[in-house]
Amino acid sequence: MAFSMFLRAPACTSRVFSQQIMRLATQQATKPVEAQRMLSSIMPLQTSFLKSDTTPILNAVRSFRTSPALLHEEKAHDHSKLWVIEKLTSAALVPLIPICLMIPNRIFDSVLAILITAHSFWGLEAIAVDYVRASIFGPIIPKIAIALVYLISIATLGGLFYLISNDVGLSNAIRQLWGVKSKQNA
Repeated sequence: MAFSMFLRAPACTSRVFSQQIMRLATQQATKPVEAQRMLSSIMPLQTSFLKSDTTPILNAVRSFRTSPALLHEEKAHDHSKLWVIEKLTSAALVPLIPICLMIPNRIFDSVLAILITAHSFWGLEAIAVDYVRASIFGPIIPKIAIALVYLISIATLGGLFYLISNDVGLSNAIRQLWGVKSKQNA
């Protein structure tokens, strides 16, 4: 951790470090020529730390963060709230499905349609993001996969709302489907 902190804000760029190098060089070398030679061998090290922003390995270390305080600084990429919403949606589906089947109406059907579509969207999006990577498929195919996920989700929600508003409703459609299935088995 200390090493990564050192690489994020190198101490080698400070004025104190430069003064310490100068003092060390003058103490160690008895002759001005040796001091100059020692300084010339140390200064490239200091200038390489000054140019550390262009070094790819240091940028990789800088972007890797392990402390929780640093992880919560980035509000734009904080997915912990979304994870909680996904889990609440999944938990809400457990009692909502039997309630919708016992008491079919448009409000319960609409809530069920939204939650089912959201649950499916997050699952399909996770599959597209995890398995259709730009490093494997190039930059265009992952964007197409995400666009297809959005298209499928919009079509699903639209179809469910059409079924709710213009047909028998989502719960009654499921009940009728089960009724047909039970008649075929009898």
